[in-house]
Amino acid sequence: MDNIKLIELLNHMLSQEYACTIRYATHADIISGPFSEEIAERLNEIAGDELKHAEKLRKRITGLGGVPTMQVSAEDLKPAATLDQILKVNIAEEMGAIHSYTQILKSVSPENAILYLALQEIIADEQEHLEELRNLEHKKQ
Repeated sequence: MDNIKLIELLNHMLSQEYACTIRYATHADIISGPFSEEIAERLNEIAGDELKHAEKLRKRITGLGGVPTMQVSAEDLKPAATLDQILKVNIAEEMGAIHSYTQILKSVSPENAILYLALQEIIADEQEHLEELRNLEHKKQ
């Protein structure tokens, strides 16, 4: 894949990471009910992880000669009012992110070690988020 297409895909993911940061932080602030403190704490931690993903993506985009976007993906700003909705939205979003990053990784040569490793690290984080959200979903029942 050429750098122009790769930069475009990474910028798309960057705009999603910005939205994810906002979504998780907002969900953490509005959550209520049993286990809400524990879940809010984890949602805030995930928001921080998403911000770190954005930083990695910005560095890789500039490393490829591109300009990182400052756009936020509005479609990823999904409101939720209840704990069930919050977990459902974020589980679905993590699954989508894992899929998208995995597809991008398939098109990157391992010889581009910095980008390849950055994508692997992001995927591992997203998988951890998914696992933890699913565990929280089971815990609340």
